[in-house]
Amino acid sequence: MNEVKMSNKNLFKAKLFAPLMLVATVALIVPACSKSDNTYRNYQATAGNFSGNALQYLQSQPGVYDSMLFVMNRLGRIADTAATKEITLFAVTNRSFALALQNVNQARQDSIPAMQPVSLATIDSTVLDTFLCRYFLQGKHLSEEIADLADGLFFPTITYKNFFTSDTSYTMQMQYTSTNASGYVGGGPKAIIYSDPKGSIFTRYWIRVNTMTVDIKTSNAIVHLLPPGHDFGFGDEFVRAVNKR
Repeated sequence: MNEVKMSNKNLFKAKLFAPLMLVATVALIVPACSKSDNTYRNYQATAGNFSGNALQYLQSQPGVYDSMLFVMNRLGRIADTAATKEITLFAVTNRSFALALQNVNQARQDSIPAMQPVSLATIDSTVLDTFLCRYFLQGKHLSEEIADLADGLFFPTITYKNFFTSDTSYTMQMQYTSTNASGYVGGGPKAIIYSDPKGSIFTRYWIRVNTMTVDIKTSNAIVHLLPPGHDFGFGDEFVRAVNKR
């Protein structure tokens, strides 16, 4: 009889203890989940600040932006712009220039009659000016400036010599996007879709590229980094311009 009473007493304690354990467990889990959710919700890809100007930033990355620096220095005024003016720069890697040159010289080889290969040192400077300026916007523009604009926004490039017309202005388009993070849609690194509209209002004709990193703040500029797979010049228009007889 005593054994039965003892069992009943233990059973009562077990029933009382179980809900307390459940409450304690939930109390531990909820803050952990909350913290995890906030981590995804508040996640931003912060590239940080650079103490020098935009030109010095490119120079600080040896082996990455040498081709862009070469062209900028060849054109002279663009290098000065990157050092002194308030701009937004979309940085183009060596690989991007190599891809463009490969396409240019393949087309020259296949033409009839074939043409001699060219390099960044021999391409017409006005052609380089026309296309390089598409990576430089007037003013400083962070990704957050367009974060709430579903269709993005157009921005004027720095003044340039248009190889095709006498125009000295050109607009490019920036559109905000973000990747997904585990457990949260759109909670991954923020990015910019950078587009060359090619003078068309129809997006199907635009050439677009996603940034790798955004919002690097220098003393005079905002720098956004383009991926190595981007073809400098935004498509075959650059090839046609270089190879125009």
